[in-house]
Amino acid sequence: MRRLLIAALAMGSALPASLAARDTIPLLTDWKFLRRDLAPDEKSETWRNPSVPPWDVVTVPHTWNAEDGANGREAEPDLPEGYYRGPAWYVRDLPVPTSWKGQRVFIRFEGVSLVADVFINRIHVGQHRGAFGAFCIEITPFLNYDGKDSLRVRVDNARAFDVAPLTGDFTVFGGIYRPVEIFATGDPCISPTFYGSLGTFLTVRRLDRDKAEIEVKTKISYAGGQTSTLNLVTEITDAAGVPIASATDEIKVLSGSDEFHLQTLRVPSPHLWNGRVDPYLYAAKVRVTRGSEVLDEVTQPLGIRTVEISGKDGFLLNGNSYELHGVNRHQDRAGKGWALSKTDHDEDHALIREMGANTIRLAHYQQAAYFHDLSDRHGLITWEEIPLVDAVSASPQFLENARQQLQEMIWQDYNHPSVAMWGLYNELECGSMPTAQTMPIIESLQSLAKQIDSTRPTVAASFRQDASARHRIPDHAGWNIYPGWYSSSTEDATAWVHKYRDQMGKRIGISEYGAGANPKQSSELPIAPPKADGNFHPPEWQNHFHERLWAQLKGNPNLYGTWIWSMFDFAVDKRNEGGIPGLNDKGMVTRDRRTKKDAFYFYKANWSGEKMVHITSSQLTPRKQASTEVKVYSNCPQVELLVNGTSAGVITPDNLKICRWESVRLQPGPNRIEAIGQGGATTAHDDCEWTLEEPRQ
Repeated sequence: MRRLLIAALAMGSALPASLAARDTIPLLTDWKFLRRDLAPDEKSETWRNPSVPPWDVVTVPHTWNAEDGANGREAEPDLPEGYYRGPAWYVRDLPVPTSWKGQRVFIRFEGVSLVADVFINRIHVGQHRGAFGAFCIEITPFLNYDGKDSLRVRVDNARAFDVAPLTGDFTVFGGIYRPVEIFATGDPCISPTFYGSLGTFLTVRRLDRDKAEIEVKTKISYAGGQTSTLNLVTEITDAAGVPIASATDEIKVLSGSDEFHLQTLRVPSPHLWNGRVDPYLYAAKVRVTRGSEVLDEVTQPLGIRTVEISGKDGFLLNGNSYELHGVNRHQDRAGKGWALSKTDHDEDHALIREMGANTIRLAHYQQAAYFHDLSDRHGLITWEEIPLVDAVSASPQFLENARQQLQEMIWQDYNHPSVAMWGLYNELECGSMPTAQTMPIIESLQSLAKQIDSTRPTVAASFRQDASARHRIPDHAGWNIYPGWYSSSTEDATAWVHKYRDQMGKRIGISEYGAGANPKQSSELPIAPPKADGNFHPPEWQNHFHERLWAQLKGNPNLYGTWIWSMFDFAVDKRNEGGIPGLNDKGMVTRDRRTKKDAFYFYKANWSGEKMVHITSSQLTPRKQASTEVKVYSNCPQVELLVNGTSAGVITPDNLKICRWESVRLQPGPNRIEAIGQGGATTAHDDCEWTLEEPRQ
């Protein structure tokens, strides 16, 4: 496969940074909310006075399922899916300055679940079908500029049989759950309505040590009444802000046009974006001018790098082997559902980096632009996918919507250097639709993805252990495997991976692997395999699962990457297992982000360069066994164990970064357990207290 060349952007605000140069007003406060349906007119008393109950005052991001979407289906017996899936209304004044008269005005929603109908001054101006992509609507003709402009949004997260996902093992939270803003531009402008994208797309067409040749593809939108002559100016600066390349083209735009214009710039001696090692970013500023007047301008950080999945050599970054090991992530948090803040995204990203991951799979849908910004700045390689989950429909409307969501994802995130692969589906084997009818849908999406972006490989994830023709449509395949959780603990993943690598004729990915754990439950040895759908999910089994499976996946020459399921516990309202209703508990960290499970530290010891030690099962107290094993995860050269201040010996961690002290004797009552990592100038320390129950008389 030829080397794939791309250039991309990273952005640092809650909404894309390219909008920052425009006159922008965020719409985050002063929303009125009603969780039921209304006719979109002014006749009812409810509409005449939305400032009093039954309306609530809310801020955006917002979801109405923060509680009922994660409390278990049985908690809401009157609702078919266990939580409210239906229509609701959001209302607020629209603060449009009179100074915006004569300009073009747009409203942009970064994420609304699932179907959104937008009304300006009671006029329906647009509908968006899909929960995960941003969308932007021009509202210029509908404004009065009298201080009384109004915005209404009808949002419905009811299952829609023409909108993906049709189903899935996660809660579909309803609401305006990502930021909203209005902004003004001149005319012409860089199109903000092209699939909700930024309107400018950066691609490296040639790259060598001396220079990078960058194609800048900008979509210019013009609503004016006659042909206009403009200048399209692009400038690239390095990380210090020093200009290093520029291009100025005179262009003519026709009335009512919406067209692409191409420029080519050359960056001398390019400094490559190199993942977590060196995520270097340039900046690209694109400006539309008429004479001395600036009509519109966007600025985008630019990362230059190459990416390839080689069937023989695995994932290559800038032509070099780059072993991918990371996690899956749902956009979900206790008490908030999908309505996450920048601080929430920051904490999630920091936890993923702390564990030592260098890649992330965004399951199972397009996620927030700000999270991509973080990955761009910190070098996390990203697998992003559309919500074609479990099942598809044969209807033309469903295919049209799947293609729409694919285009939104690719065009909106085209410029992120962190995004390295486009995911087309996940576990379509769960649906009842025959493979023969599923294939044309996947083929259509594959063709569309390559048409838009030939620089990135496509991927897909399956749980069925076969090498069917469906897996061969995307460029590369991944499998979701759970040996020892949903299937027998005696499965040999090494043999399985080798078998399907041979059948596919190239390396494969492990897109999911994991086991559940409730950190408030624990088990002394020996550990009995828990039931996946049972109420007892001891962390000790999760530890055993990951230790055993990582030993088979680590450095496996048949793989191009591995992704743990999952980084964080997340809401699945229909589940009731592990002692906590409404939760998938396979995370490395709890849903509230307060507890890092033992398995988090297992991977931190294996993946991170930060010196650490961690005593497993520290929460398991009181204990009944006087003689016990003490197990420690550490990446220090040596670890000493102290029990009640007395050394139990110094051990060198094995190749999985595990230290075991067998038959350690505890005394009745409290026992202080300490692990001290030794080696070099730095030391690491962990301690806990275990209480041994007094023997009964």
